[in-house]
Amino acid sequence: KLSEEVPNMDGSSLEFCRLIDDAGLVDQPDELPSIVIEDVLEYGDPGSPDGYIRVETGEGFSVSYDLDLPRPIGKQSFEYRHDSVESFQREIAPARTFSFSWELEALEEMGLGEGGRWGNIILVDKERVVNTELRFEDEFVRHKILDIFGDIYLLGRPVEGKIIASRSGHRHNVGLVRLIGKALL
Repeated sequence: KLSEEVPNMDGSSLEFCRLIDDAGLVDQPDELPSIVIEDVLEYGDPGSPDGYIRVETGEGFSVSYDLDLPRPIGKQSFEYRHDSVESFQREIAPARTFSFSWELEALEEMGLGEGGRWGNIILVDKERVVNTELRFEDEFVRHKILDIFGDIYLLGRPVEGKIIASRSGHRHNVGLVRLIGKALL
């Protein structure tokens, strides 16, 4: 059972992967058909500092993300082609959510981010990561890809296509999900 906010665990999806592995999977008699992207769909404006995301035709499912945040995070890029559960668990699932110290205070004042505490987020101030060691040098951009995975799978079916994102967040991801949903009608 969940309240309004899903537990943050350690800020990554590793614990959720472990719980699913422990529970096991049962093969189903039918397979969900993939959503095959045939046209370019985009949310936001390319090059905008406010973020941009698009999906286009592609073999399998892949995500390419360009991150550009204030120092000490800076610019990071990563491209992930999903080819197995194991590659997801190795390359994307361990990436933890993050916040700047000044954002955490604002979230708490709004009554949000209740799952985010010192032990389950990467907390960054103006100079450095202040509370943990990074699991990957580019953990921040990998977590953004993890966010895209979670938001895209709100569609309830696998997607076959290539996602290209720059500075996007959940708002952009959900906007793209809505565009994909409309294209299916």
